[in-house]
Amino acid sequence: MSKLGCVPDAISYNTVLKSLCDNSSSQRALDLLQMMTKGEGVCSPDVVTYNTVIHGFFKEGKIGKACNLFHEMTKQGFVPNVVTYNSVISALCKARAMDNAELFLREMVDNGVQPNKVTYTSMIHGYSTLGQWKEATKLFREMTSSGLIPDIVTWNSFIDSLCKHGRSKEAAENFHSMSAKGHKPDIISYATLLHGYANEGSFPDMMSFFKSMEGDGIVANCQVFNILIDAYAKRGMMDEAMLIFTEMPGQGVNPNVVTYSTVIASLCRMGRLADAMNKFSEMIGTGVQPNTVVYHSLVQGLCTHGDLVKAKELISEMMNKGIPRPNIAFFSSNSTQSMQRRKGYGCTPYL
Repeated sequence: MSKLGCVPDAISYNTVLKSLCDNSSSQRALDLLQMMTKGEGVCSPDVVTYNTVIHGFFKEGKIGKACNLFHEMTKQGFVPNVVTYNSVISALCKARAMDNAELFLREMVDNGVQPNKVTYTSMIHGYSTLGQWKEATKLFREMTSSGLIPDIVTWNSFIDSLCKHGRSKEAAENFHSMSAKGHKPDIISYATLLHGYANEGSFPDMMSFFKSMEGDGIVANCQVFNILIDAYAKRGMMDEAMLIFTEMPGQGVNPNVVTYSTVIASLCRMGRLADAMNKFSEMIGTGVQPNTVVYHSLVQGLCTHGDLVKAKELISEMMNKGIPRPNIAFFSSNSTQSMQRRKGYGCTPYL
């Protein structure tokens, strides 16, 4: 550029740096930044320069390099802004390093940098992922008391943190509070609370909430149906689970591999192998490919009930498809059960 009479400025350098980082070349971006700091460039780096490279390292999962550059930035006399802190905090939250994320949040506030919606959403989601609802609640209240308005992502993260800790009643209160404040719940909002009810075995609340979706203009997807089916199946309530299963096509939703694996695994646990094999055949007939869970459930059920010949056939089939076969411990356990149920069967498990 300089040969053409054009002198690159900070914006030009930052554009190049962003391009390098977007192409997973953050180390090259760092090399260019260091040239700038040594005066080898025609201009000096600014906060945006450092933010760009720090964010690039975080995107590549190089947390150590990103944090080192953050500290180098402060040593050079640059004051991190809200974008800098958000990059650091977001990455630490994704890495589940919440203690460190909390330290950066407090440092941010102490340095006079006000956290924004992005900051709090990252923190709340981080605590939610770990099921630390008290910390998530504290930050949610801190956020709202500071005048920041949570968006749907923040609400969903907060509701999720409550559900993960068995506090679906409080989650429901916040769900309705969110609606009352003009934030329209999305499919994630519904799925989160449904999952909370399901984990607590609150089936009347779960089904009532499910039925309210249509009235709110939310169309249930496969994930939602899977939550309901899994909730009933885990408790051996297969009549209720199968009723939900049969309703899916009428709602324009086709069962996926998770749906079938849930149903088949539960039927096998209950000893209903004929029904499980029927669902297995139906699954293949509809073009849904069985996964490891499906095959292992069927093999376990067949071994437990002494049908080792059919179990061997399924093992050969899954191996031909490149699906890992059950390990020796699996066979030993189920062979023992089978022998106890049918002494003198005279067969050995296929290893």
